Amino acid sequence: MPSAGTHSDPFSEEEIKAMYRSGEINDETMLTTTEDVMVPPGADLDAYLKLYSERSVVLKHAYLRFSGMFRAPNESTLEFERYYQDLHKDILEHRDFWFEEMFRVPDEPSLENSANAERATGILGTLCTILRQRGDLAGCMEVMETYMQVLKLYQQMTDLSCEQNPGDTKMTVCCDGLTYKANLIRINCGVQLNDADMAVKALRDTVAYEKELKSKGKFDEDAMADYDMMMSVFFESDDYDKVKDGDIFKALKFAVNPAPAEQLRSCARCEKDEECFGDYKKCSRCSDPEASYCSKACQAKDWPVHKLFCGSKNTTNVKSSNLLEIAKILVSNHGKTAEDRTGRPIPECQKEKAKIGLIKHLKNLLTSEFQHFNDNKYLADAGADPAFLQALADFFADQPGYSEVWSELRVGMKERLEENHVRVQQKGGDEALMVDEEELRNRCFALAQALIVQFGKAMPGGQADMLDSSRMERIVDDLTVVTKNFILEFPEYNSHRGVQEMINNPIYKERLLGAIQSSMGLEIGA
Repeated sequence: MPSAGTHSDPFSEEEIKAMYRSGEINDETMLTTTEDVMVPPGADLDAYLKLYSERSVVLKHAYLRFSGMFRAPNESTLEFERYYQDLHKDILEHRDFWFEEMFRVPDEPSLENSANAERATGILGTLCTILRQRGDLAGCMEVMETYMQVLKLYQQMTDLSCEQNPGDTKMTVCCDGLTYKANLIRINCGVQLNDADMAVKALRDTVAYEKELKSKGKFDEDAMADYDMMMSVFFESDDYDKVKDGDIFKALKFAVNPAPAEQLRSCARCEKDEECFGDYKKCSRCSDPEASYCSKACQAKDWPVHKLFCGSKNTTNVKSSNLLEIAKILVSNHGKTAEDRTGRPIPECQKEKAKIGLIKHLKNLLTSEFQHFNDNKYLADAGADPAFLQALADFFADQPGYSEVWSELRVGMKERLEENHVRVQQKGGDEALMVDEEELRNRCFALAQALIVQFGKAMPGGQADMLDSSRMERIVDDLTVVTKNFILEFPEYNSHRGVQEMINNPIYKERLLGAIQSSMGLEIGA
């Protein structure tokens, strides 16, 4: 076993960073040595030292990036996910050696073993958060199992250190902080997995820790979550022992809405997903994450398309990725119409040329006669505009493979679409809505959440009384009906743009308030 205090880093973190910036050390320089490692009796010396050195290198690679020593100013923790994944995989592959040697709780305090456990805990916790925010809950819980096992050993090492050095509280403060972060992760995981036991237990431990720090004047408002304050707002009391676990979990489900981490990228050409964030390289000219590639070959093949957007080449107010996706969909849909009517498939090379031409055409349309659609939130309305659809049909009438069918279909298209639109409006009902039901419900759900927070305290049981999922569903139903009726009554809002802008209409606001107050059992004006 490594002897206590003989195998720790000889330099401080600031010294290591300075050495890295000066070039004295680099990515392949490992600040580890096996000179002072104590090999267990009977063990094969070379084999043991090899295992120990390899494990140390894996941990060091991950930690240098986790601590920011190898991080450039514009890089985030996500850029180094691969190294965190490598550490976790190595712990699983060499589990016995990690837990019996690297993380072993010794009879006497060991600076090396505690440093190993502390660093691994921080790295694994970060990996859990990345996977959870990305939606990979299965992967998150697999890492969580290892994470909590290492944290438990670090907690035992901390207890041992306190017994041996009662006056030294540095390790205790670090351990308590790591435990707090672990509980924050478990709260979010519990909510996302609908695991009430995990979430509520972690919440109770979290608020106890926060209260303790507040009593000592050591609570950092900028760096800490403050679940204690959030729960006190919901229940108008900080005596959470009197609050049932079920009510706490309802509050958490309502209040916890984890912001997603940056998602794994897809190759802009072949659309294959990267395994870890940062595996794919971005276009060196524009550094657009949407222009990420799995290989140089894919980047070269995609250049005829990407060069239309690279840097400042996108002259529209629509995101490049949105324009590209729209072009792909239109080329595919118009191509399917042509193939169905002729019985002949369109060659991929002709589809590719049509896509490139259509992107140029869309950029021209949105910066000239259709400038009113030249925005991400307004572009969806272009799909219901007869003149815009006529312009698209005219474009495909000139494309090889498409022209035979679309040269006929385009004739009188604008007039036919306008007549059909009039018939739909006269028919009325849901069919007359230009925005689909799901989008309306999503908007009404967000409105319901905001309004419940505003009026919740007027309820006999406070906001917690409004957290029942079935009751929330009924409120969203009521708001959706109000919204639909308002759009049909005021057709100027019957578009994607209109739906986003009608919240500023005083009549609509009054009807929303009336609907939710009625659902909550309040009198108008309460």
